[in-house]
Amino acid sequence: MFGIGGVLTSSLSGFVSDRLQSRKLPLVLGSIGYAICGCILFFSHKLWHLLLYRLLNGMASGLVYPISTAAVGDVYPHKLLGVQMALLNMFNNAGYMIGPIIGGALYDRAGVQGVSTVIITIGSALSLFMALGIKEPLLIHTRLLEQRGIESISDTESENKTIAEEIDSIDLYPKDMPLWRLVLKWQVMLASIITLSLGTFNSSLDNLLGMHVKDRFHISSSKAGLLYVINGGVSILLSIPTGTAVDRIIGRYGEDARGYIQVFGLLLACGSAFAIGMSKSFGMVAGLEAWIATAVLLVNIPVMSSFGDFVNRLNLNSMAQCYGIFNSFWSLSSSPAKADAVQTIHSQAEQPPFVNHIYCLNAPSKLGRKERMTELFKYMHLDVQMFSGDHLAVWHDIIDKKFEQAMVVEDDIDFELDAVDSIHKALESLTAKTVGWDMLYIGHCSMEEAQPSQNTTVVKSVHPFCTSGYVVSHRGAQKLANRFSQKSSSYALDVQLVALIKRKLLDAYSMYPPVVFQRRDLYPSDDGMELRIFRLLNNSAWDTARQREPRLANWVDPPDAEQRHPAYKYIPKWMEDARTVH
Repeated sequence: MFGIGGVLTSSLSGFVSDRLQSRKLPLVLGSIGYAICGCILFFSHKLWHLLLYRLLNGMASGLVYPISTAAVGDVYPHKLLGVQMALLNMFNNAGYMIGPIIGGALYDRAGVQGVSTVIITIGSALSLFMALGIKEPLLIHTRLLEQRGIESISDTESENKTIAEEIDSIDLYPKDMPLWRLVLKWQVMLASIITLSLGTFNSSLDNLLGMHVKDRFHISSSKAGLLYVINGGVSILLSIPTGTAVDRIIGRYGEDARGYIQVFGLLLACGSAFAIGMSKSFGMVAGLEAWIATAVLLVNIPVMSSFGDFVNRLNLNSMAQCYGIFNSFWSLSSSPAKADAVQTIHSQAEQPPFVNHIYCLNAPSKLGRKERMTELFKYMHLDVQMFSGDHLAVWHDIIDKKFEQAMVVEDDIDFELDAVDSIHKALESLTAKTVGWDMLYIGHCSMEEAQPSQNTTVVKSVHPFCTSGYVVSHRGAQKLANRFSQKSSSYALDVQLVALIKRKLLDAYSMYPPVVFQRRDLYPSDDGMELRIFRLLNNSAWDTARQREPRLANWVDPPDAEQRHPAYKYIPKWMEDARTVH
C-alpha cells in the first residue's frame, strides 16, 4: 500500500510543483499528510485502518521525497549533483537505521498510541517549519541563474560585445517540456529503467535475506537484524566518497562515464545475490551485505544525480517532474517485491515450517482459556486449531490427515518468547542424530530430565511427566493410537507415556529447558512439580503480549460456559463435597 500511494502522488506532485513554480506547497501538504497518518494510526483497531494508514503514508512521501530532492537540484544549478544526492542518501539511510530503534523502544513503553503521537508531533512541526522556516527553493534557483548571466556578461565585455547583445543570447529562465516528452528522453527513460531494476532487486533481497540466514544458519532475529545495520552503516560511510568520485569521473570523462558506473554497480549487485546463495557462514553473508550496500550506491547515486544534471544542462523547468518520475519507479519497484516478501513472511509466521499442523486441546466449556489462548496464538502469529477432543482423538486426526509432524499443546500453557525458533532448532538437531523418532516433549513438568551438553537442547526422555506440549511424528501418532485404542488404564495419560518410554516402546526426546509451560499462577494447582518447572520460564510470551498490546494489559479470562449458563448458577453444596464421590 505504501508503494501504491507513492506511485499515485509522485509524478502528480512534480507536475503541479513545476507548473505552480512552488516547492514549499507540496512539502507542507506532505508534512500535514504525515500528521493525518499519525491520527489514523492512533485510532486504528482494524486491518483496513492500517492499510489506509500505509496508503496515505505513501502518498505523503510521494509529495515530500521527490520535491525535497528537486529542491536540492534547484539550488545547485551549475554543478554535478553526485555529492548532493549522496548527502540525501546518507541521511535517508541514517533515518532507516535510527527510526526502527526509536520506534521499537517507544512501542515497548507506550504502544501504538505512543508511536502515533510522535508521528503527529513530527508531522505538525515539520509542516510549520516548511511553511515558515525555509525560503522558496525556486527563488534561490532564479537568483543563481541571474547571477550566472551577469557574470557571463561581465566576462564578455572585454571582447567588445555590447551588454544588449549578451542579454539576448543568454537564456536566464527555464524552458517548459511536457511530461510525456520528458519520459521519452533517453536519459530519463534509461535512469527510470535502472531505478525499477535496482529497486526490485534491493527490496526483494532486503525482505528475504533475514529469513534466509535464520533458516540457513539458525541464528536469532536480533543477530539477523545486524545485516540491516551493516547495510545502513556502509551506506552512510561511503555515500559522500561515492558521490565525490562519481562527480569527478563524469566531469573528467563526460556523461558516458555515468553509464559505465551504473553497469558496474548492477553487475556487482547481481554477483552478490549468487554469492549469498553459496555462502557457508553468517560471517560471509555479513561481508556480502557490505558488498551489496556499495553496489547499490554505485548505481543509485549516479541515477539520482542524472535527473537533476539532465534538467540543469538543458535549463528545463522540469526538476520536480523528473524526480517525481524517479520516485514513481522506485515506489513501483518496491511494491510487488515487498508484497511477495510479506506473503512469504506471513505464510511462515502463520504456519511454522517444521510442523504440518498445530492443535490446542480445549474443552468446549472452557471458553475463558480458549479466548486467552486465541490471543496468545495471534500475538505469536501461529495458525492453531482449537481442538475439542482428547489426545487420542488428536492422534487419530493426525493419522487421517497424513500429517508428518504435528504440534499439540494444552489450553493452560504459555510459551517462551523465542519458542518457535527453539523448537525448529531442536527438531533439526533431532533429525540429524536419529533416523526416526516418535515424540519431542517441548513442555513437561519433570526436573528429572537430564540437562544436555552445552550445545544441545534435546535429550533422550527419562520421566517427562505432563503433556502440556509436544511434537508427534506420524509414526508416533500411529503407535500411540494403536496402543491406547486397544487398552484402557486408570493411570493418567502422562504416567502411561512415561511407562512406554521406560519400556522402550516409545522413542521420545525432551527439550531442556522446555519452551512450553503450564501457567499455574493463572490456573492454580497443588502439583509441586509443575510449580518448580514453571520457574524456568524466562521470557513469557503471554506477559510480553500484555505489556506490548494495550488491549491485553488488564486481561481477565472471560467466564467459562458453566459460569455463563443459568443451569449452573444453583449447585447443591453436597455436589461440591468430594467425599460424595466414591
